[in-house]
Order: sequence, then C-alpha cells, then structure tokens
Amino acid sequence: MRIFFLLGIFLLFICQSTPASRNLYDSLECSNNHGHCRRLCFHNERPIGTCTNGRQHCCK
Repeated sequence: MRIFFLLGIFLLFICQSTPASRNLYDSLECSNNHGHCRRLCFHNERPIGTCTNGRQHCCK
C-alpha cells in the first residue's frame, strides 16, 4: 500500500504539464484587471477570466 502511495506522489510531480509561472501570470493578470480570484462569482459579479491555471474564476 505504501508503494502505491509513493508511486502516486511521484506521478503527481511528473505529470504536471504547466509550469508554475503560468499560474502566477494568470492570477497577476486578474489583479491587474481589478478582479479577484474565487471559486464561484457572486450574483452581482461577472467572470472576466480565469485564475490559477483555470481552476478558479477571475470575478469583477
């Protein structure tokens, strides 16, 4: 069981296809557009983009 856990951790690090700099760029672009990163936008906000490599919405 421990082998499967270690194999899963190893594959997690190997299979990451996007560099961390893109995640940072995505979030900085949102804040430069006067938005904020959230999982869900409130009803009075609209999504104007994505944050953290598409995992969150940039709401404004």
